[in-house]
Amino acid sequence: MPQEIANAGFYTDDASAYDEQRWTSPGGAYTNEKQLRILADLCHDWTGGTTVEIGPGTGRFTIPLTGQGNRMTLVDIAPGMLEQVRKNIEAAGVQGAIDQYVEGSIYELPFEDGEFDHAISLNVFNHLEDAAKALSEMARVIKPGQTLLFNYANLRSYYWPMARRINARSKAVGQDVYSTWERPGAMKQAIRDAGLELVQRAGHVHVPRGMEKLHLLPLVRVLDAVSRSGPLSGLAPVHFCLCRKPAA
Repeated sequence: MPQEIANAGFYTDDASAYDEQRWTSPGGAYTNEKQLRILADLCHDWTGGTTVEIGPGTGRFTIPLTGQGNRMTLVDIAPGMLEQVRKNIEAAGVQGAIDQYVEGSIYELPFEDGEFDHAISLNVFNHLEDAAKALSEMARVIKPGQTLLFNYANLRSYYWPMARRINARSKAVGQDVYSTWERPGAMKQAIRDAGLELVQRAGHVHVPRGMEKLHLLPLVRVLDAVSRSGPLSGLAPVHFCLCRKPAA
């Protein structure tokens, strides 16, 4: 079974408990807070345009983007997750900002070239077998001169031993879902191959679910603070990459 199809089944089954399992513990709440802050910093000028979000999860990033005036199209390969994000969007009262809910693959986005102002895919690339192909598809559907945001799990990070274990098993720690950590050099090449320019990279140190019991949050707070930018950002376990498609 292709990994993408297996992931769709995992996230459909996981949809209703997704938020509670990930973002309610101290470490999860910290990770959620910091990821939302990074989103606000990197996408502060995404206002009043059209945005496609691939892998919206339960809408953690969707809802803040609607608050900036974005009209959103949401794409997910897991039908159960699409249903969950629809419920959350309606509960937040922002359903008027959603243009479409689309069940589909990041590798074959069912949209015209240059259809959107922006594209975003967060916490998705670590579950993809072909990050370069996914990034090229995201680049294809945004207009020249506009930007996209994605993040990936950095193999060359503070969490290198855990990352190597995940790559050897092709599964996340404590979860039966395909996962992979990428080499930064390979991702830089993927950005170039997609015809994109890297505008800004932000490092982020999260608390993995499998490490919550180790009570590492105080250390994570320190590492995260010094790894957002500068030399230590290269060692951050997660890299958020804001990229621009050059003007025609």
